[in-house]
Amino acid sequence: MPKIGGSGSGDAGAKDKSGGTGVVGGSGILGKLIGDGGGQAPGGKSKVPAYVNNDLLDRLRNTVVGMQRDPGVLLPPVSLSAFVEAAIELAVEEAEEQHNGGRRYPPRPNAKLKTGPPIG
Repeated sequence: MPKIGGSGSGDAGAKDKSGGTGVVGGSGILGKLIGDGGGQAPGGKSKVPAYVNNDLLDRLRNTVVGMQRDPGVLLPPVSLSAFVEAAIELAVEEAEEQHNGGRRYPPRPNAKLKTGPPIG
């Protein structure tokens, strides 16, 4: 499981679901989870199409900078992107564990996610 404070340039303890050793902040997991799925190069990166509350975004930025400046943090995040990617990977793995028996969910039938209000 990824460490949120892991380095984006070689957190040797991070493992991906395929069993290989991944790099937190560098595994390209977002490109596999969100976007067009088929048209992306393996290991590539994509922007996350999501909105975040302004106060939470400010806290996120302050946390990353604070961890980078704190000498007590052994492996501070190398960037905001690395921190966010590790947090998303952790949340996805937790959701898979709690709601899908620890397995990855099957691929989406439509490559792009619908926008707008939640379905249901």
